[in-house]
Order: sequence, then structure tokens, then C-alpha cells
Amino acid sequence: MRCFLVLVCLTLVSGCVAFLPYPKITHHFDNFVVMETPTRDYAVGKMGMVRVSLEFYRHYKDEFDLVVLVLRSETGFFPNHWGPGVQGRMAVVRNTLQGTGTSRLNFGHAFGSDEKLKGVVQLASNFQILDGALLHEFMHLWYFNLEIFPTSVFGHWGFSSVGGRLGGFQRDELNSLGDGKYSAGYFQPQDGRRALPYGDLEMYLAGWIPASDVPDIWVAEDGEWLKKDLTEEELADCEIKEGPLAGTFKLDCTTELDTDGNRIFAASETSTWSMEQIIEKIGPRIPSVEDSQKEFRIAFILVTHGSEPVTEKDLKLTESFIERFTAKTPLENPFKVRLDDSSQVTVTFNNPWGRKGKPLNFWEATRGMATVEAGDLQSYRR
Repeated sequence: MRCFLVLVCLTLVSGCVAFLPYPKITHHFDNFVVMETPTRDYAVGKMGMVRVSLEFYRHYKDEFDLVVLVLRSETGFFPNHWGPGVQGRMAVVRNTLQGTGTSRLNFGHAFGSDEKLKGVVQLASNFQILDGALLHEFMHLWYFNLEIFPTSVFGHWGFSSVGGRLGGFQRDELNSLGDGKYSAGYFQPQDGRRALPYGDLEMYLAGWIPASDVPDIWVAEDGEWLKKDLTEEELADCEIKEGPLAGTFKLDCTTELDTDGNRIFAASETSTWSMEQIIEKIGPRIPSVEDSQKEFRIAFILVTHGSEPVTEKDLKLTESFIERFTAKTPLENPFKVRLDDSSQVTVTFNNPWGRKGKPLNFWEATRGMATVEAGDLQSYRR
């Protein structure tokens, strides 16, 4: 989701954070900590997120590129706060790079970091570590608040052929249906298919491949799904009645489909962008691919509260998810997690939105070009 940093900073200026109750760390583990908060929704809001970060940095050194708040949720959603279907958010707090989709900024000190921290992520549950949400939010470090090309979905790739973790489709699946109508297989304008690595443009913006490796990008600048002309009764039948998406509508039910069952979108303004045009607009990436950062360190915080104490299953699953996200080997799906009483939990990632294929970890998503570390956390204690 688009960063909400401006609101955070305005509230910080007013001094509101000082009046929030203090959270506290209750467990220190090798690859995450557990932080207990006064209320269930404490870290869901903007100021709670800031307070949790500040408390973490009271105990740990400023050596992390990303802090990830993993909220304890049985469903994996906080619909009342983030909107239906939203599973994660990113607050970009520091950027010193040039030539990406993020402006130069530095608010890290407000979160407890004097020089290292780049962003703070909120995830709706520990399952979002592996289901693609964390990969999505990670990419917002390099595509956040600057327009690279016109898109109908701000901060995401929209109806374009980027085909990455922030949305878009694969260029070879684009099909012109005439009269300004198109289909492009299964895709989301604001979210990537689970089995796909970062797109070529995303890999360039992150500093992992050169501009010469990025093909031209086709863009439907005002793209939108082509809606069916439904009666009120038919529309009511398309509404999701229960669960975290209740009140929204099934896209395949409300959107026109092509003969292969793919959603159709319409656009009156289309364009093709070369990397030369993109670089002319946002400037060359500094540092370049030769000198860019390719090793990252994350601090994971499992956020809970006193009325719902953390369980052994919570701890084991969180530990296992982090180990697999940071591994330098392909991610298996399903996989088993052994508990202390010798029982085990089988974890399978099924996606309610139909994103096909198994999930990827960070190493896979970057095509082996970059790595992330989270272990040995206790060596960074103050």
C-alpha cells in the first residue's frame, strides 16, 4: 500500500506519540522478537507503528534496512483499518538513492534510526511473510511516490506490461480485442502473481540488473476493468457476503471476460516506454547496478497483546516463515513445521484471489541477485 508517512510526521510534530502507552519486548529470539502491546489494534495504526519501532530501537542497534511488524491475526486481515483485502503496508522512512520511483527523504530518526533504516512494514499475520505480501512491500522502497509513467493505480504498475510484484501483466499475454479493449491473462493492476519474481523494471529500480536488460513497457495510462451491465439482483449475487472481503464484489463476476475467461480492460490512452525515456524522466540510477546494495538485513517483530498471549504455534510458525523467506534455496510448498511436543503443522499457501503457483522467497524473487538476513539477531542487542 502507498506509504502514509506524511500523516505520521505531522502527528509526530504534535507530540501525540508521547501519550501512547508503551509496548514491551517479552521474548528475544534468533530471528525475531515478540512485543506485547496494550491493545489488539495498537500497531495497526500509524502512531502505534512508530511507537513499536521506537521501543525496538531502545534494545537493538541501528543496523537494519527494514523493520517488519508481524501482527498477530487469525484471519490475516485487518479490514476495519486497511480496507478489504489489504494484507500489508509500507512506510518508507529514508531514501538516499537517485533515479528510482522514490524521492530523497529522511525521517528515520522519528522511528528510532539515525542512519540505517529505510522502511517499516506492517503485515497482517505471519503468513504474509511468505505469501507475497512482504515481497510486494519490500519493492515499495524503490517505487513509492514518484510517477515513472502514467498509471491509473498510484504507486503500482496498473495496466502495464511490467508484470512484477507491484502489479501488471506479461507483455506476451497482451491481446488487443479492438475498440480500446484488451485482455492479458490473469493479473492484478496493483499486485503480482504469486509465482512470478520481481519484474525487469523492478529489478532495475532496485539496482539488481542494468537498464539494457529491461524491455520496452506497454502502458494503458487510463486502464480500467470493463464492467458488465448488471441488474441490481445480478450485482447482489456478485457481492461477497462473508469473510475479510465482505462487502466487495467478485471481479470475475462483475467484469467482462474474453473467450479464454480472462478479464477485459479498456483504455483510451496507451503508450510504450523505453528505458531511455524512463531514465530521461527520473534520471539515471545512482548508485548503478555495479555498486548497488544487494545484501539486506531485516528485523522482524511479532506484535501481540496481553489478552491474546503468544502461543508455541505462533512462535514456531513465525520462526519457520522467516527462515524460509531468507533462505538461499527454493521455497517448498507445502512444508511441515515441528512443534516442541513432537507434533507438526503442515503449511500450504492457497490464495483466495487465484494467483497461480507456489510462493517465492526473497532470493528466488530477486533471481538470486540479492539476499536478506534476519538471523543472529541477538548479536545486535544494545
